Amino acid sequence: MTQKNNNQSPQKKKKIIYVVLFFLVLLAAIFLSRPGVYTIQPINAIPDGMTVLYILREAEVPFYTSLHPECAYSATNVSLMCTAMLRTAFENFSGRIILRLPYNHAAYLKGSDGVEPGYYEED
Repeated sequence: MTQKNNNQSPQKKKKIIYVVLFFLVLLAAIFLSRPGVYTIQPINAIPDGMTVLYILREAEVPFYTSLHPECAYSATNVSLMCTAMLRTAFENFSGRIILRLPYNHAAYLKGSDGVEPGYYEED
């Protein structure tokens, strides 16, 4: 009986080592892919808004980014600049989008430094 327990112990240790190595490689792959979250608040071009998880984020871009806060919920306040910024953002993400999710207000606030959509004050 004791010999059987001793034989299982090295096998369990090997499994644990393999699992730990797998997670380390997975973590390294995620870190090296530099993921990011880009949030677009509801505007006339995308009435429901969108949150995009993408890879290969530029080094100077923060993890959470959002469309400029002056783009508001109201379709009357959305400017051509907002539409152009939206088009540019999607061109920049070409082939790098992993997942498209519904609009997430908390992610938007992190990306806009806490500025609510439609409440942007120019300096």
